[in-house]
Amino acid sequence: MRDNWYNTTHDENWNNKFGNNMSNNEPSYHDFGMKAKNMETAGGYQAKVSGDYGEYSLKSVMNSLPDCFHLLNDYLIQTKKGSTQLDHIMVCPWGIFVIETKNHKGYIFGDDFGSVWTQTLLQNGRPVAKNTFYSPIRQNQGHIRQLIKYTGLNPKYISGMVCFTSADVFLGNVKSSCTYNLEGLYQYFLSMTSYPILLSNEVIYRAIKLLDDTNTNGYINAEKHIAYVKEMQEKAQRKRRRY
Repeated sequence: MRDNWYNTTHDENWNNKFGNNMSNNEPSYHDFGMKAKNMETAGGYQAKVSGDYGEYSLKSVMNSLPDCFHLLNDYLIQTKKGSTQLDHIMVCPWGIFVIETKNHKGYIFGDDFGSVWTQTLLQNGRPVAKNTFYSPIRQNQGHIRQLIKYTGLNPKYISGMVCFTSADVFLGNVKSSCTYNLEGLYQYFLSMTSYPILLSNEVIYRAIKLLDDTNTNGYINAEKHIAYVKEMQEKAQRKRRRY
């Protein structure tokens, strides 16, 4: 049951922003999703359009968590240099978790410290393709720094998570304590309900309100973010051509 500080207006206003704890839970789906954020690094890593589905499926799975978990999706921050988009932010009595989603398939290799991760695709038990991509942990660390800077949230209670959403991904070679598949992430959050509570209802409410007030994910700002991403991609391509 919801705590008293939730009210009908609160629920109605946030139905399309949160994937949990709201009446008529229908997760919002923005087709610019990963396309709008697929250039977060100077390395020019291109996230695949299929990432859109990955973010959507995470919203759906997290819907079944208890009501004390509140999921904010597609959070957009306007910064001095442009904008930064965070896939998901989970707010609950055990902290604030910034979740970076990836929809890669195959065998993933990486760790908490390296800047480059590797995806290996197999066919008939043999490698047929190998791709590298920027560390999602480092990518998420940059998101968290921007979140703290522009919201003033206490970093003590903020953690980063990475979730690979494809059913055809193998993470046995990933050396990271904060990287999960969908089921693993769901079980991790569910296990928290047996831990001592860190954030009171009042603190949770203030954090959610602050996030909602600073989220600029409207149509105009989303279009500006896409333009900014495209500009960064073009700059990275020109830089690579010089070398």
